[in-house]
Amino acid sequence: MTVPAPVPFLRWMLAAWLCLCSVAAAAPPQLDWPAIPSPAGAKTFWIAEYIEQNTIPMQIRGIESKEPMEVVSRYYEKWLADKAGYGVNTVGAMRVLGAKFGVYQVSVQLRARPEGTAGRLVAAKVYDEVQSEQRLQERAERIGKGFPRPAGSQVVSDTLSYDEGQRNRTIVVTNNVSVETNALYLREQMIRLGWTLVQDRTVDGGTRSALVFRRNGEEMVVAISKRDDGYFIVASQTTPE
Repeated sequence: MTVPAPVPFLRWMLAAWLCLCSVAAAAPPQLDWPAIPSPAGAKTFWIAEYIEQNTIPMQIRGIESKEPMEVVSRYYEKWLADKAGYGVNTVGAMRVLGAKFGVYQVSVQLRARPEGTAGRLVAAKVYDEVQSEQRLQERAERIGKGFPRPAGSQVVSDTLSYDEGQRNRTIVVTNNVSVETNALYLREQMIRLGWTLVQDRTVDGGTRSALVFRRNGEEMVVAISKRDDGYFIVASQTTPE
């Protein structure tokens, strides 16, 4: 899925949600994830046992090896070579290998480093058993659903993750509406939806705003900022499980 947004910002967001979701537990849906092997001597660790990025369920592990990237890459090339949709691409300094496993797309992302190789092992449920326009439309409508935003806003990402005892949702929105107008709109709409405003701060000469809302046991922290290419809203909602 391609979202027209500034590349540096998307890189920042990717790093942010990987950090936020480094501990996954609680009660995520149980799926039949494909098992991704690792070479002898390699270390693997969870980045996210379950995460939904724009409604697509994903599972992400990190991998580190003392072997050169070419050696680790050959291991995965051999494993993936006879799988459907197998392909290898180079994106900057990263080598990306991928293939289809039923309803899942497996991606192995590797990069060289002085002490060997580092990367990610990703499984994403991107293929539905039944592909239809209605199904795609339903999925598109779920992105950003329930979060009020001014007309003309675009949802850059909608990320769902689980920590122990709580569900986390982070929504990123961009538009051409000022920080002040975005904040005013959100205050009005969130209060209308039953939330209580507990913090409201505007700093840096009106170029940034921070709002905190609570409703029962839920909390939503909203940061609004001005950038060269527009205005961004990052809303992080925490819901007890």
